Amino acid sequence: MNLLPIISNAVVFGVGLGSILFTMILVAVRVNPEIMLRDYPPDVQAEHGPMSDRSKRQRLLVAILVLAVMFGVIVASLAPILDDAEAAGLFPTVFVHFFVMFSVFNVLDWLVLDWLIVVRLRPSFLTLPGTKGMAGYRDYAFHFRGFLIGIPITLAASLLLAALVTLLR
Repeated sequence: MNLLPIISNAVVFGVGLGSILFTMILVAVRVNPEIMLRDYPPDVQAEHGPMSDRSKRQRLLVAILVLAVMFGVIVASLAPILDDAEAAGLFPTVFVHFFVMFSVFNVLDWLVLDWLIVVRLRPSFLTLPGTKGMAGYRDYAFHFRGFLIGIPITLAASLLLAALVTLLR
């Protein structure tokens, strides 16, 4: 099995997935930062208080859109893989593809969205009302822990999706 084309495809789609989802998330937060309240550091969440009912409805809509985009990218990313994959090696091929693609997304989420945009650049629209200047906004460790939590999620999702693709093919 030649892994280079699989890994190359996965990197391209991982960057694409990250670019699309980061744009969607930043637009959603621009509209209403409270939509992402559960993703803010604990001190910021505590200071802000509970999410409004309006924001809960908006969060659900954003979650549905994000899942739809993820599904579309996942399906599109499989086309070149499934065309070249042999039945006997389908599971490992698809697993490697998904693991690399989701890992690229996880790393970009941590380094670009969390560290660069949220922590370093700190655009004002990301600040929840009443929480300006709080320490959580500069907490690199909080975002690194999120990255670490993403690793087993990436592994589990890759295994599950590879098994599903193998069974459906």
